Amino acid sequence: MASLAAAVAAIASSPVWAQSAPAAAAIEKTHDALFDLWFPQAELGLPPDAAKSIAEIAAEVSKAMLSGFEASPVAQLLAGFTEPQALPFYAELKASSDPAVQAFITTPGGFGAMDPAQRTPFYSYLFEGTAGPVSTQIASILREAYLSSIWDLPLAQPLSNFLAPPVFVSRPDFYSMLNAPAIAPSRLTYDAASKTISHADGPIEYLVIGSGPGGATVASQLQAAGKRVVLIEKGPFVVWGSMTTRSYPRLMYKGDQSFTADNAVVIRSGETLGGGSAVNIDLAFSPLESTVQTRINGWIADGLMDGTYYSTERLATAYEWVRQAIGTRTLAESELNSDNQALWDGAAAYGADPSLYHLNRFPVGASPSPVNDKLDAARQLLYPAIADTANPLGIIPDATVDEIVFDATGTRATGVTLHMTAPWTDYGNTVVDPSKLGIPPDVPVSIAAETIVVSAGTIGTTRVLLNTAKANPKVANDKIGRGLILHPSVPLLGLFDKVIDLLDGLDSATYVSSFGASPGFIYETMAGLPAYGALLVPGSGKQVYEEMARFNNYVGFGCMLVDTPSEDNRVVLDATGDTVLEYTLSDSDKARFRIGVAIGVRMMFLAGAKKVIIPSNENVLGGENFDPMVGTYFTDIKQADLIDENLKFIPNRNVLTSAHLQATNKMGPAGTGVVSLNHRLWAADGSEVPNVYVMDSSIFPTSVGANPMQSLYTIAKIFSERLIEGIPQPS
Repeated sequence: MASLAAAVAAIASSPVWAQSAPAAAAIEKTHDALFDLWFPQAELGLPPDAAKSIAEIAAEVSKAMLSGFEASPVAQLLAGFTEPQALPFYAELKASSDPAVQAFITTPGGFGAMDPAQRTPFYSYLFEGTAGPVSTQIASILREAYLSSIWDLPLAQPLSNFLAPPVFVSRPDFYSMLNAPAIAPSRLTYDAASKTISHADGPIEYLVIGSGPGGATVASQLQAAGKRVVLIEKGPFVVWGSMTTRSYPRLMYKGDQSFTADNAVVIRSGETLGGGSAVNIDLAFSPLESTVQTRINGWIADGLMDGTYYSTERLATAYEWVRQAIGTRTLAESELNSDNQALWDGAAAYGADPSLYHLNRFPVGASPSPVNDKLDAARQLLYPAIADTANPLGIIPDATVDEIVFDATGTRATGVTLHMTAPWTDYGNTVVDPSKLGIPPDVPVSIAAETIVVSAGTIGTTRVLLNTAKANPKVANDKIGRGLILHPSVPLLGLFDKVIDLLDGLDSATYVSSFGASPGFIYETMAGLPAYGALLVPGSGKQVYEEMARFNNYVGFGCMLVDTPSEDNRVVLDATGDTVLEYTLSDSDKARFRIGVAIGVRMMFLAGAKKVIIPSNENVLGGENFDPMVGTYFTDIKQADLIDENLKFIPNRNVLTSAHLQATNKMGPAGTGVVSLNHRLWAADGSEVPNVYVMDSSIFPTSVGANPMQSLYTIAKIFSERLIEGIPQPS
């Protein structure tokens, strides 16, 4: 697959730099040209006074963007657009007879100095892919970078005429002082001489890595059973209620700037106390839902899950505990806003059965926080455990586990190595070093434990296991990281002739699972700010403006594919040890996805939309002389029939998103799985590692069939009971 990292490295190591790197002024000119391409102020038709004010705001936004790009890969891409010879596809550009391409490569200063009339045709050339997939990838990345920044709040609020909901309370530092959870005196100590962490009361019985639904459930249940437990979390400990944690970039994997290796799918994964339960909308699909039960029953029938423990009856009992412990509630139809109502009406008109979500959220107006209504794993499960003075749960946030350490035989784990990262303190609403360890960042530290439970999520757990396998061949397993499931989603936008105001009320309340078991896709309502919406509108900067100016009249929902596993889809480590997600939709998944998108377009029209947009600059309508820089939108329900023939899901010409990563460390028999049906890690010789367990979404043998949050809580509850009861030791 084409890799952004490889493209950036190729630009940075280009021999051109040895002669003369582009001057800062030339790069700034390239930046200005790209800013104008995606925000062509002279073409927007604003009244003179408004145009002047917007120009002043835009100048500040542009300046801040350029400064922010300096420390990101975008800086290298701007340099490549300034000095074309440094681009890895320069040979293809040079061989082209396209006038716009020739203007780009022959004009000193590249994109910023070329004839402005040729910039859009040059971008069209890049999107068409004639110069190879990396050229399309770079074009897409720059488009995303510019539109998401241009349509952030300073410009979006006046142009889209909306009020953004607050992210933070007015004084998050004071709020946190008054509302920080009680934390019992720590039993953990750090010895700087030996660089080890230990427990004052004796050996650590259970070390849990990761604090999402799986890890939080396991850690809290073991602590409640009187076990000595320590929980390690890579992300920060945010005081609940001080901010809206949903989709906040600092609390996400790679700052919410993560994509698959070819930039085809946007990846969203939590890295904060509470994990995915803190950053996702938390749509609560019961594990007893037919789409989920179909998968679980299939796993049991295929010998990939222990039906004795994960029977329907035991799942039902465990799920009732989840509902009570987390506070899951059922919505009422009266809570539907206009955005949610559109999916409800469109599905009903199509003949599908819409449903109301269960949400892990306070009822509207009932939250003790003025900005956050989530009932996440940290607040509901971990806060009571860390406050218990008799047996407090040990907690270490801002800590990255590097690998699992084994004894001399290489067959029994003795602990882990980790390093601390600089804590996030920008708003004064995080608990820094709650265990009072005083460990400096980046110092390698070890912590011993009798049993290790890895619950770091599909990406984090895979990274730990791959690092461990490199250090200890006796637990190396080629299956680690393979079979990645993403649940990719295509957002759909529908323009209505009435005000929708999708930010008013619940951001998601309805779904349609009628097609979940077969063919395998689900519809969910969605909402987002213009910075996200702008990415979904194909076409020129002017077209994006025209649609974002009508932001309040748009409905949003998405078609989520229940994708099938392939060993070629996987999480790997690059040369620096960083995680890379390699993923390609199979032909059969594309075929099912096309059906789902087409039905979604039809449901949007049936709900009353006058225009429907899918985030694709492919020739989805099959028009002649198609230009990928000219957006084409659906204006008639009959046009949905064209999707099956024309939508190819070409990487970087569509916007696909993913927030449900699963299945990289599958449960199954030795030789086929990464963990056993007892959740234990398989050793290379086919035996169970007696004291290393995995409990998170990575163990699912296939897709679980829906949003996995509630299934994770439920399975983790049963797994915790198994640990407490005593899982038989391997012979």
